[in-house]
Amino acid sequence: MISPKKLLTYFSFILIALAGFAVGRFVVAPQQRVIETSRMEKCLQIYREYRKNENQKQLAEDLALISLTPKDFQEIIDRFIYYRSRKSGMNQAMELLKAFRAGYDIKTAEVVSISGLGSEPFRLDAEILAVFENQPDLIKQAFEG
Repeated sequence: MISPKKLLTYFSFILIALAGFAVGRFVVAPQQRVIETSRMEKCLQIYREYRKNENQKQLAEDLALISLTPKDFQEIIDRFIYYRSRKSGMNQAMELLKAFRAGYDIKTAEVVSISGLGSEPFRLDAEILAVFENQPDLIKQAFEG
């Protein structure tokens, strides 16, 4: 029979090992990222309104409200069109999005950057893909409406 003292010792070793594992995982594991999609959603809403009335002055005013240049806006809309037209690559892109959210660094072959998102090369694509994931109706309204 195992004495209570030995049992307590074994239990202590197991707790210490689990605590070490938890601390090691916390220190080594990448930090999860939160992906904010409100800016991309606003871009789609602006694009939808622009397609309805084609008022360039209103477009410029709307873009100024969200601190985007017309060139940045064009890059964002082009990225939406790119992902819409490449349905076969969408599954792989969504897997990359999951990895990006989990905190892993994504090395990209081509980097499209806009103001304010230059620190992480995949950030723009991640925000756009998150809109595809969370707001597919908004994308349909913007491009098919």
